[in-house]
Order: sequence, then structure tokens, then C-alpha cells
Amino acid sequence: MRKIALAMLAAIGVSACAGPSATDPGICLGQRADVARLRAALEAHADTPDAVGEAATDVVIGFETVCR
Repeated sequence: MRKIALAMLAAIGVSACAGPSATDPGICLGQRADVARLRAALEAHADTPDAVGEAATDVVIGFETVCR
């Protein structure tokens, strides 16, 4: 059973690497509206807990850096 689980993890890891690139225009286009809503929510709610706000800000900055 353990060998099967390890084989499945290896296959999933390899297939994830073979998937579309993070800079694929389709991925950027598909996420643009979601990231815009996330940015607007962060700006509208200054009372967002720091741990959530920092993580969400990292997502917005990363998206805007990669998907120009």
C-alpha cells in the first residue's frame, strides 16, 4: 500500500510540473477578475486580520508581477 501511495504522489508531482505555466495568458486572463475583487476587498476592509491581509497582498502582488 505504501508503494502505491508513493507512486501516486510521484505521478501527481510530475504531472503538476508538466502542466501549463504560471505565465500562461489563459491562466492570467482567467484569474484577473478574481484578483481584482481580492484587491478591492483588501482596500475596502482595513480591519482584515494581518495574517490574512499579508497573504492576500502577496497573491495580488505576485499576480500583478507575473500577469502584466
